[in-house]
Amino acid sequence: MQLIHNLGILSVKKEEDGNAGFLLTNKKGSYCSFPGTQNSRYNGLFLFDEAAMRMFKFIESIEVIGNETLTAFRNGFYFTERANNKVVESFFMPSGFNSLIYELSKDNEFNVILDCKESYDNRTFGRYYEIFEEDGCIIIKFTKKTDKREDKAEGQGEFSLHLAIKSDKMIYKKNDAWIERSYPLDAQRNSPPNLRYAYNALRMKGSKFVFSMARKKGDAVKECCYVFANLENIKAKEKENFFGLLMKNSIRNVVSGSKPSNDVKIAYVCCANALNSLVVNSKKSCGVLAGLPWFFQFWARDSLVSLKACSNIDREFSEKLLFRFLQAVESDGRLQNFQASPKESRLGSADAAGWLFLRCNDAVERINRNKSIINSVKKSISSIKENGNASPRICEYIKKCNAAVAKREDGYHRVIYEIESSLERCLHGLLKYHAKDGFEVNTSNETWMDAGFGTDTRSGARIEIQAFRLNMYRLMFELTQNHKYKALENVLKNKVRKEFWNGKMLADGLDDFTIRPNIFIAYYAYPELLSREEWEVCFENALKALWLDWGGLSTIDKSSPLYVELSTGEDKRSYHRGDSWFWLNNLAAICMHRLNKAKFQKYIRKIIEASTEEILWKGCIGCHAELSDAKELSSKGCWSQAWSNAMFMEMVEEFNS
Repeated sequence: MQLIHNLGILSVKKEEDGNAGFLLTNKKGSYCSFPGTQNSRYNGLFLFDEAAMRMFKFIESIEVIGNETLTAFRNGFYFTERANNKVVESFFMPSGFNSLIYELSKDNEFNVILDCKESYDNRTFGRYYEIFEEDGCIIIKFTKKTDKREDKAEGQGEFSLHLAIKSDKMIYKKNDAWIERSYPLDAQRNSPPNLRYAYNALRMKGSKFVFSMARKKGDAVKECCYVFANLENIKAKEKENFFGLLMKNSIRNVVSGSKPSNDVKIAYVCCANALNSLVVNSKKSCGVLAGLPWFFQFWARDSLVSLKACSNIDREFSEKLLFRFLQAVESDGRLQNFQASPKESRLGSADAAGWLFLRCNDAVERINRNKSIINSVKKSISSIKENGNASPRICEYIKKCNAAVAKREDGYHRVIYEIESSLERCLHGLLKYHAKDGFEVNTSNETWMDAGFGTDTRSGARIEIQAFRLNMYRLMFELTQNHKYKALENVLKNKVRKEFWNGKMLADGLDDFTIRPNIFIAYYAYPELLSREEWEVCFENALKALWLDWGGLSTIDKSSPLYVELSTGEDKRSYHRGDSWFWLNNLAAICMHRLNKAKFQKYIRKIIEASTEEILWKGCIGCHAELSDAKELSSKGCWSQAWSNAMFMEMVEEFNS
């Protein structure tokens, strides 16, 4: 099969074996993902209920009649095409609409297979479909009822979903048949059930179709009719939005720069587009989905890791989200791990506050750069004034400039004050509730490595958490000039060096010298912990234990008895004990580049190559996945992970500067 990324003169293509896929969103959390051959319960067309933070599946698959072999997948960034010898299918998911625009290059028949359900709900019984016409649309109503074979009660309605369909021909017949589906990818991930019955609802014919999803019938019909009536304008708007993304300064600088190869440039644009697709910014909600298909929540840690890259896509959104996090700091100094319903557990997040400080530091640095520009403007204005020969028109212009400068300075002062007061409150809570013997401590599964196995849960004092705390002290001293923070920084720095640094390696935790890649997070957060020479020794020794020849890092020393070389999926054994995470690989490359790009050039180059290959040619093409097997480069875990996309962007921008 030929895989194509179409970006004008930067387009690339490659023949690949395997089952490629794609993922499109509506920028509101809803998504569609149709691979060449259906292989997961999470393929299909899904509706995200923003208010309830729930995901509902509607369409299982769209299957062209006579489609024996796919010949090509084309990533158009704001749309996707898949082709066989008979017909080309185009998929659009327009921003702001819970609709899929589906077009064929010529009239053709296809089956619409449904599996309406809540995303994680795999109950078999109590699924009822009705098919009828109304207001020029085909309506499919799904009702979920309880069934005593699986539930405590019988026949109680749980929820209803409505799918409205409109086409250019309105030629269809009801198939009304249940068919068994198999999910080999889910089997590989140890994620049962691997077999399930779906509903073969319709056989349709035509070339232009709109599928609109809603909880209420009227909402689905109204949107379906509107989208179908404005099809070309909506598609033109999607194209305009995408090219607007390409015009963002940082993205334009990379694409037009001379440093990255064409493959890296296209992978970078893919990640910018994929990250932008995970952003939800509406009246009902504001955040970054951690990943699709199954991490459809706003995780604080993941969002804050991603925020620097997000700011290069949409500065206004990023600042809005940053201040939401500042306001959300709880009394113990921490951020809630993710926005959850009261029924869901609230696993603690030991590092989200540390990432909050880092992103506030980015904001403060940006403000300081802008202040320097303002000071230059003020100096120029002062020179004109001192000249004394300015005309009335120039005097009036100077007056307006002074007013604009004063307004901007006042805005900066208010932002800095809000950052300072919120961070001080955060640090006060952390010192009161999460400190022991001068270190910051966490309980089991509260770091980013939050999937324990046996006794491997990373409780206690962990290296990257101490680095975050040191950066907190450093930033608070910079903001307040209060020397107590400088004293706290110096004391903790000496304690960490004494207890964690043995001259060769930084311990992963207090009394735990297991080699893990968290030392790179520690460097990213607080490079002042060790000297340049000490960090080089530390990195070199870590790489000996963690490096994977294909271009990644294992999440634990390869000689550890806990090391697993193939991903075990929902079985957590390999998750942080072998699986190689793309976000951390990319972050490690940034750190090595900052420390000594010449010495670590081989590792940096291999990480870039591996990440680029995964984005372009593996898994959901055009998206950066969650992780890879340790044994060999693969696309595993979540198909499009926010912080993977974001850290690839940050890495490329770092190298392009």
